Amino acid sequence: MEQEFLSVKQLADYLNCSEKFIRKYVERRRLPGMVKIGRVYRFRKSEVEKKLLSGQLLLEKR
Repeated sequence: MEQEFLSVKQLADYLNCSEKFIRKYVERRRLPGMVKIGRVYRFRKSEVEKKLLSGQLLLEKR
């Protein structure tokens, strides 16, 4: 099964929020499914959806 990855802009559009919001939580490492490819972050759509359905999008603080 091929996994779908979202860019910062695509994730912001999907969640109906700003890219600034996404980047803030990227820095804090609180978004699910986050993968760094070179200098670019991508997000596994399946993990984001799973967390959204559970009502807990942001990961616990470290």
